[in-house]
Amino acid sequence: MLTIEHISKDLGEFILDDVSLTVEDGEYFVIIGPTGAGKTILLETIAGGVYPPPDSGTVSLNGRDVTFVPPRERNITMVYQDYMLFPT
Repeated sequence: MLTIEHISKDLGEFILDDVSLTVEDGEYFVIIGPTGAGKTILLETIAGGVYPPPDSGTVSLNGRDVTFVPPRERNITMVYQDYMLFPT
């Protein structure tokens, strides 16, 4: 189970503001929104991506708080829509 509680992150141009959600085991979820809505920031926060930890809130996997756990220890991955983000 994935639990996001009150995640906020301000990157200037892109902002997440108090996002909470729960995805139960076996469920699928889709994040839809316009450009700049924070979809990528949310996914990178869940995966422990390139940004520093969130300004507030927690990310939990199966009841374990992984907000400050390194990405390699989360066992989560994401694939960007446009492979040109990483031309090498």
